[in-house]
Amino acid sequence: MEKKTLLAVLLILVVFWISSEFIWKKQKPATTEQPVTENVIETTVSSQPEVQSVTEIPIKTQTDVDIQDDIILENDLLKITFTNLGGEITSIQLKEYFLSDKITPVDLIPVNGSIFNIELQMNTGNVINLGNVAFQYDVYEESNRVIFIAHTEEGIIEKTFTLSNNYQLDFALKTNGYENLKSYNIGIDSGIADTEEYLKMKSREYKVVGQLDNTITKFTLSKLEETHELSGNLDWAAVKSKYFTLAVIPGDLIEMNRLQAFQQNESPAMQLGINISGSGFVHDFQLYFGPLIYENLKIYGNGIESTVEIGPKFLQWISKIFMAFLKILNSIIPSWGICVLIFAIILKVLLHPLTHKSFESSTKMQKIQPLMKEIQAKYKHDPQLMNTELKKLYKEHGVSPLGGCLPILLQMPILFALYPILRYSIDLRQARFLWLPDLSEPDPIWLLPILMAVFMFVQQKLMAPSKQTLENMDEKQRATQQSQKMMMYFMPIMMFFIFKSLSSGLVLYWTVFSIIGTIQQYFIKKKFSRE
Repeated sequence: MEKKTLLAVLLILVVFWISSEFIWKKQKPATTEQPVTENVIETTVSSQPEVQSVTEIPIKTQTDVDIQDDIILENDLLKITFTNLGGEITSIQLKEYFLSDKITPVDLIPVNGSIFNIELQMNTGNVINLGNVAFQYDVYEESNRVIFIAHTEEGIIEKTFTLSNNYQLDFALKTNGYENLKSYNIGIDSGIADTEEYLKMKSREYKVVGQLDNTITKFTLSKLEETHELSGNLDWAAVKSKYFTLAVIPGDLIEMNRLQAFQQNESPAMQLGINISGSGFVHDFQLYFGPLIYENLKIYGNGIESTVEIGPKFLQWISKIFMAFLKILNSIIPSWGICVLIFAIILKVLLHPLTHKSFESSTKMQKIQPLMKEIQAKYKHDPQLMNTELKKLYKEHGVSPLGGCLPILLQMPILFALYPILRYSIDLRQARFLWLPDLSEPDPIWLLPILMAVFMFVQQKLMAPSKQTLENMDEKQRATQQSQKMMMYFMPIMMFFIFKSLSSGLVLYWTVFSIIGTIQQYFIKKKFSRE
């Protein structure tokens, strides 16, 4: 392999390593750190939630109500459990997704947790916590709706939840009275439940995400050791894990303008602030509780599909094409592992003319080393003429000193586009293949990255110059080959350490690609050895 090609490969590996370790990996939080945004917005960070001089007012209802914790709305996809204490949600079960035992349905709310508590903020600075109120309630099965009502000394509070036939739950908050009401907070503050066994990357995969003043803002769990508070026009906000999300979308005329992101139960959590005007109001929200599926979220038309991990923005169009093609394959072939194998083979076939020409160019470069040596010796005092003669030599033999770089450089955007698909697509969740329990997670026994490194070494060995070619080189060229030989041993080891922590689906793709490349290189070298 040529020195420039080796440098190109090393560059790819370094970029990929930096991306994996620093862009996609946990970073140490700093008190001055800004959230991940497309534009910089003002952020206030504190080690604890902001302490305000407020008093929580006890609230009395006009009727004593018994506590009921098993109020249920369900459709074909969701089973949502409510309690009338606060009119909160205590369980969100996804009927089509299961834990690793393949029996227990995924529940998005942690054990003993609840969400959608409402805190009323008064003009006096006092707070009324509705989580302490036992609501009266009615369930309307025909409309899949539950209405919680509390008659208090201040007025009437009504919370209505309506379940549609998908992953959307509509929520309406209505008050009558409460003349001193200034604003209220909605709490998604119990975190989001762990649903996967592999949690080593939880600190960067679990996030609070929102669109504030048309700017996407993200706080990874690693940053939420401190509380972050933002203000501005909030189009939507969500708490997400690797595969699932709890998202809140306000109605068009609702002034949701505060986001507080923090950590609860070792999980991201948030509180949303909404301003009001007048003593009585009705506010409507759309809630999405379910899997992170791009098509499901795109229909809202407000950018909430940004919660789905599909890679760097400039490569997302490639990621979408790859995912669409893999889904077509999977509709025919039920095994995702075989689909990845076929995808790697097809991509290798499409790139064959380019890689074949590259391998041939590298092999020819080795064969013309004696001729290059003569030109370099003859014109060593005239570098310009030497370069001219070398170009003529390259043209005469149909080679390019940069011929080996292009196919490898082309792999960089492909790898970056494939990474989020094979790592975060819920379609590959719990997808087994041979000894691999989950193609979206790393190989637990490292067999695949070891196999990949071995074939990479073999391929580089095949591309190394023959003994006869080495004998025809001068001392400088031999020194260069010696450094490249060291690289031949170093790079497979480096690749192993990079790829052992990546999704086994991505390593499977690269391994198949390397095996085919090794076979291809073997026949090219055999062909030129006979000439």
